[in-house]
Amino acid sequence: MKIIRVVKKDENNVVVYLDNDEKLYLTYEVFLKNGLRKDKEVPEGHFDFLVKENQKYHIKNKAYSYIARRHHSVFEIRAKLWQKKYDKDLIEIVLLELIDNKYLDDREFAGIFTDEKIRLKLWGKNKIKAELMKRGVDSAIADEVLNEKFPEGNDVQNAIELAGKKLNIIISRESDPIKIKHKLFAFLSSRGYDYQTSKEAISKILGKDEEGNY
Repeated sequence: MKIIRVVKKDENNVVVYLDNDEKLYLTYEVFLKNGLRKDKEVPEGHFDFLVKENQKYHIKNKAYSYIARRHHSVFEIRAKLWQKKYDKDLIEIVLLELIDNKYLDDREFAGIFTDEKIRLKLWGKNKIKAELMKRGVDSAIADEVLNEKFPEGNDVQNAIELAGKKLNIIISRESDPIKIKHKLFAFLSSRGYDYQTSKEAISKILGKDEEGNY
């Protein structure tokens, strides 16, 4: 096959006409990267290769657009690309390229995600890990990151701050001390704090009598 004509389609794409009445819609980048030009021979089987290269270009560009907005896990980018109905085999090829070139890194993502949730939402280890797992981060990676971020276990001070804010809401609706305590435990548990951390935090904000009762 020989290229008989190249026509500009828009700012980013061209139409390549072949002497067998077929035509290719390619981005300029794919067109130039493959050294195409008028009168150049396109080897048998190269047509499909160019089609796939063009599809990969669009998949990669879409992935870059997601990455530019915020950090993503590999799982998240894969899911978003699947929603766009791209070829799944080509998606995997693109993902491997992005991982190799450090555009995607689940460990880095887990670290950034954890820092953000601690700083902005005061989440505890359990909730952060559950959310990381939802985003496809390997359990071992999640544990490694969380052990770095919480070297002494959950941060009691964060739990105290979180429970203190919630207490004001609870006591506006509830007067029974036992129910208040139970609701605080449930709240802290929902935010990822373990029993011991929750107990310490609640003890600090509610206080307890000489017998250890709240």
